[in-house]
Parts: sequence; structure tokens; C-alpha cells
Amino acid sequence: MLKFLTDNYHWVMLLLIWSVYTCFGIVSGSLAPISPLLITDLNFTYTQMGIILGFWQFIYIFTAMPTGNIIDKWQLKKSITIGIIVMLASMILRGLSMNFISLLLSVGLFSFGGPIASSGSPKLVATWFKEKDRGIASGIYATGPVIGNAIAFASAPIIAINIFNNWRGVSIIYGIILIIILIIWLVFAKNKSNKPEMNIEKVSYKKLIKIHTVKIIMLLSIIFFFISHSLGAWAPSVLIDKNFSITSAGYITSISTIISLISLLFITSLFKKGKRKNAIIYILLISALASLGIAFFSGLKLILSIFLIFSVKRALMPLSTLILMEHKDIGPQKIGTAAGMFFASAEIGGFSGPFIIGFIRDLTNSHQIGFIFSAILCLTGIFFAFKLNETEDYTINNK
Repeated sequence: MLKFLTDNYHWVMLLLIWSVYTCFGIVSGSLAPISPLLITDLNFTYTQMGIILGFWQFIYIFTAMPTGNIIDKWQLKKSITIGIIVMLASMILRGLSMNFISLLLSVGLFSFGGPIASSGSPKLVATWFKEKDRGIASGIYATGPVIGNAIAFASAPIIAINIFNNWRGVSIIYGIILIIILIIWLVFAKNKSNKPEMNIEKVSYKKLIKIHTVKIIMLLSIIFFFISHSLGAWAPSVLIDKNFSITSAGYITSISTIISLISLLFITSLFKKGKRKNAIIYILLISALASLGIAFFSGLKLILSIFLIFSVKRALMPLSTLILMEHKDIGPQKIGTAAGMFFASAEIGGFSGPFIIGFIRDLTNSHQIGFIFSAILCLTGIFFAFKLNETEDYTINNK
């Protein structure tokens, strides 16, 4: 039994990083479902609340690269530990916030711990897993923040209203969860120290940005997160605008999320090394068609269009990090920094996507133009994706 556990400890490590990444989703999604309570209690305007909800994504643009570099310089157990502690501090300080500035700063603090979880996940997969299992492993860890968000949206209102009768109680419960995950990580996490390619060396942003694949992936990441975040933010509004009830819109969006989780595992497992470029092209084409469907259709065709784009969009992130980690000039040693660069550029799209689609909605009184624009972005992404070069797996001989 002990030998079996030792031989398969990479799956234990995957479960651990999945738990950490799920906490990322819980913390990032903790304020949105209780925002009306904060607006009332702290006398916020809707503009102030909107700034707070989007602030961590804005700061993320600037912190993802240096925190990714930290993961490559330090051992994985140490860096992830620090990431959990920073997320815990952000969660506690939210509960202690008394005004706009203090809550804004506590949310901003999350952007110094969150990237360690997001960049640390592909680092762990690249370090612990062989090529044949990296696809499914990446699909599994990528479900973490989605499930974490779902937990936050489902439980935060219950905690705030039914249990504590105060929104600050959310910080207590989620803080306890983070402490438990921190203890479990400290007890069971290990460093993969028996591989010679994991020797520490300085990782240069300038050298990585010169790699053609890195540049293309960074450009594509802006489009990926623009599409994903804007759809996640505005899908219920689109449905409501086209005569669905609020309840129906919520159900449809929830079902879409479940579909996306199942398909995420399937897509990352199906497309192996050398085929992931094709997968990205297919997904962008499907997303373009589905975006046009959202723009022009109503009723059942609209629902099917939303299901279609949700079923493919979440796979774009793990497919991208898989291409990076298996590139001969990146590999396990540099994937933390490369993933940090990916998320830094991606959050430009993640931050601007919901804003731009909302701005177009205000200008035109319709979501149609916004999703036509999304379709054009997807088609533009296909042009860049054709320029991607997938290379052979990283090995120590490549160095």
C-alpha cells in the first residue's frame, strides 16, 4: 500500500493543488453574491462596488509575472504556502474592512497570492506528471476555480444572511477553509527534488518573450479571457434581455457551467501534444459561431449557442499552459514564469472584456454588437493560432 501511494503521489499532489486552486475560486467569488449587503452596510455606490469587484483582476496584470518567477526560483511547497497565506490575509482583511479604501486594498492583496495558485498549478503538473497524463491533470486542476466560484455563489448569501446575519461572517467561514487547506498542504505537499532539470537557475523574461510560441500564446490569452470573462459576466443579462426570467437565466447559466466542467476534462485529455494547436483553432471557430448565435438568436437557439460556447471556452487556458510547459525552451523549470506571463496578458482581456461588452450594451441598448465583436475577436485569434509552433517535450537534453 505504501509503495502504491509513493508511486502515485503525483495524483495526491494534484488533489492538493486542486484544493488550493478551488480556494482561489472561493476567495475571488466571495464578494459578488453579497455585494448588495456591502452596498447597504458600507454606503457604497454601484460604481464603487464595481471597482472593488474588478480590482483584483486589474492588479493581477502587474503581479502575475513576478509571482510566476518566484515559483520558478523557490520550491513549489514554499511558494504555494505563501500564496495560501496571502489569500487568507486578503480574506480576513475583507471581513475587517470599514470603508471603500480598506476593502479595495484587501481585495488588491489577493492579487499577490492568487497568481501563485494559478501559475503554481501548471508548474506542479509539469514537475510531477509525465507527458501522457498532463492533459487530464491540467483539465482537473482547471476545474478548481470554477467549482470554487460556484461554492462562493451558492454559500456566501446563506452564510451572510441565514447564519451570521452579517456579511462579515463570510470571511470567518472561508478563512477557516483556507486555514484547513493550508495545514493539509503543509503536512502532505512535497517537493519533486529528484529531477536534475529542476535545479534553480535565473529565468529571464526577455529570453522567454523572444520565444515565438510565448508571444503568440500571450496575444491569444487576451482574446481567451476577454471571451470567457465577458460571457461569464453577461450571459444572464443576455438571456433576460431576450425575455427569459431571472430564475431561468440563472438555471441556464448554472447548467452551462456544469457542461463546461465535463467538457474541460474531455478536451484536455483528447488533444495530445502536437494536436493542441488544432484544438485551439477548433474552439475559437466554435466560439465565433456561438457568439454570432448569441447575438442574433433567441429562445432555444440562444440557449444552445450559450451551451456550445460554454462547452469549449474553459479548455483554452489549460491547453495554452500545456503548450508552454511542453515547449523545448520552457519545460518544468521555466513554466512558472511563462504561466505568469500568460496570466498577466490574459487578465488584460479578463479585466476589459466585461467592461467593453457592458459599455457597448449601454451605447446600443443591446448585446448584439458586443457579441458580434466577440466573434470577430475569435476569428482574429484563429489567424494567430495558425502561427503557433508546438515542439517536442521538454527534456534535460534540450538545455
